[in-house]
Amino acid sequence: MEDLMKLIRFAAVPVLVASFLCPVLAENPALAKENAGKAKGSAGTLTKTVPLAPKGLRWGMSLEAIAKLYDDVIEQEMLPLLRRAQPGPELDAVHEELRIKKGVLRRSRVEFGDVPTGVDYTPLKGEYSYRNGESMAALTLRSGTKRHFFFFNDQLWKVYDEHTLKAGSALGANFEEAIKNLTKRFGAPPKRTAADPAKGQMFDEAEWRDDDKVIRAVDRGDILAMVYAERRIQENLARYRPNKPVDAHALDADVAAVTKKQEPKEPEKDAKGAKSKKK
Repeated sequence: MEDLMKLIRFAAVPVLVASFLCPVLAENPALAKENAGKAKGSAGTLTKTVPLAPKGLRWGMSLEAIAKLYDDVIEQEMLPLLRRAQPGPELDAVHEELRIKKGVLRRSRVEFGDVPTGVDYTPLKGEYSYRNGESMAALTLRSGTKRHFFFFNDQLWKVYDEHTLKAGSALGANFEEAIKNLTKRFGAPPKRTAADPAKGQMFDEAEWRDDDKVIRAVDRGDILAMVYAERRIQENLARYRPNKPVDAHALDADVAAVTKKQEPKEPEKDAKGAKSKKK
């Protein structure tokens, strides 16, 4: 009941939950104007930092710290139900729903250790590595955007958002429209790179960089992936990923040495048979 009263007291203060949940792509005329006015002439270069959203999200945060940040949002969304619920089973049910919702992000954690995961079979493959202290967690925002958080040793370094593209949406109906809208919002055109599977890039991308992050727009057809990565890590990934991928089908070196067979020799002719032919 104490938690309920605490939540009800918050109701006296207008809360714009949507603004808390709004993605980094929110309209920011001042940001666009400053980047456009101070353009360095290099595609993808932003002179003004693009802030992460929601407020309070920053590089280096742990999963638990991020979960607590979103706990506040969930509580505000549940306020109407909590206020209407009658004491007893009804209120208990609402509290249970609140508890479950708060646990979604925490329970979604995936560790990229020694064992392959199902994430390998999704478009996210390539955004992480194994045996380098990496992990991921995800949740779906009220806007419908699927947000993935990537960590090195439980420290946030990358946010990967999946937006559905469709006619009439803020980003546009397709990738090209999205790039035009993003160029307008960021105030500068991106650096474009075509997909190159041989180098690990599976999709066409557009990229911007500000002082502390690398921003990538990834073309996944009807899905636009917006990826925000801490620049100091993105530009030095090899240092953070010393352990390279292991071919699951490759034999262990010792096993390979033992099982290695020499080229079979041609069968020797029967000596007696050879002599009989001479006779």
